[in-house]
Amino acid sequence: MEVIEDASVTVRRSAPARPASTRAFSYRDYRIYWFGSYAAFLGQRLNVVALSILVFDMTGSTLKLGLVAAANAVPTIIFNLFGGVLADRMDTRRLLRYTALATTGMLTTLAVLIATGTVVLWHVFVLATLSGIVIGFDNPTRQAYFPRLVPPRATKSAVNLNGAMMASASVVMPTIGGLLIAGFGTATGFFVAAGGYAAMTASTWLLPARRPVLDQAHNVFADFRAGVSFIVRTRLFSVIIGLNFASMFFVFGYIQILPAFVKEFGGGDPQVGFLFSAAGIGALSGIVVAGRIRPGRWLGWTILGAALIFSSLVFVAAHAPDYRVVLPLVAIGHFGNGMFMITSMTALQLRVPDELRGRVMGIYAVNQSLAILGGLWAGTMGDLLTVRWGVALGPIVVVSLIVLVALTQRQVTGLRDDVEERTTGKRFVD
Repeated sequence: MEVIEDASVTVRRSAPARPASTRAFSYRDYRIYWFGSYAAFLGQRLNVVALSILVFDMTGSTLKLGLVAAANAVPTIIFNLFGGVLADRMDTRRLLRYTALATTGMLTTLAVLIATGTVVLWHVFVLATLSGIVIGFDNPTRQAYFPRLVPPRATKSAVNLNGAMMASASVVMPTIGGLLIAGFGTATGFFVAAGGYAAMTASTWLLPARRPVLDQAHNVFADFRAGVSFIVRTRLFSVIIGLNFASMFFVFGYIQILPAFVKEFGGGDPQVGFLFSAAGIGALSGIVVAGRIRPGRWLGWTILGAALIFSSLVFVAAHAPDYRVVLPLVAIGHFGNGMFMITSMTALQLRVPDELRGRVMGIYAVNQSLAILGGLWAGTMGDLLTVRWGVALGPIVVVSLIVLVALTQRQVTGLRDDVEERTTGKRFVD
């Protein structure tokens, strides 16, 4: 503080406040959240690999792979919708703690069943269903919580770092997981995955509370309808969220049947892990690029172009002649998906009213569940036709939707990357 004195008056002039950093990692609370969440996502990716290998080893059926995916995804979708309401009505830090603790318990239970040789298929279905319920509360809670750990100007950085967290977990853990499971068995994979969620549980004790933005006396269904109403009447949100849903269900769902797809090329558990990692490397690269570019008035076209790259390359990979050709095709395809997810999520996070954030972004978070449920689509088509066409049919649907949006939706094609200059309002956790 500068002090100016003369014979008649003393003036105290405060030094100008330093502008808030645009880098999310500059903020202690976000760093704690990020590292705790990273441990959880490493566990999540290992769980996906271990579960798909476990079910395919037990049944040898792509349809069963899809059914287990559906058992997880359907309750996630249902509880996702109302999990957003809960995220706006409760302290989201506590919700994160409860969901991480519950997931730790379920993964440990499955690991013990496998290690003792007592696991049967209905155990897997029950635990997949219970896990889906927990994820249904966890996804919208995260979407409501992390933007309030940073100021508005650092929101884009936080979204990019969140995406990098998930994508890098997909790079690191599937390869390690495939080798770990091949060497020590699936029980070890689930034990390690449980450890990741235990670390997330511990990190929540160091995080600040987020006060509810809704009165708990309000009607739950009325609060939920308010979020749905906003999406329906705001064309930009309805189109972008709808395109995310379609892309994750019809294209990304092939991930759930990777053991069967890899078998088409004579591969085994390590090759499943390598393909997961190729997808993760591509997605991480796309996220890094999305965080560095400033598309300006071409933001809408960037979103659509990235979605088109993803769908097109997965279609081509489905008909590749050799596993060595599939790896780069999947990596480039998921580069497009990484860009698509981050650019579209940032556009929504910067435009959603804070008082509706949990509910609106909770509905958006259904796309992660649809990526799992899409395994039922891919698995069913794989059983009815061939595994390759089970992977390839969905991308045809999504490419058609992208063309339709490009031709008819000016709200999307005219989308600009200038909203940060107009973003106001307090978002820090208080």
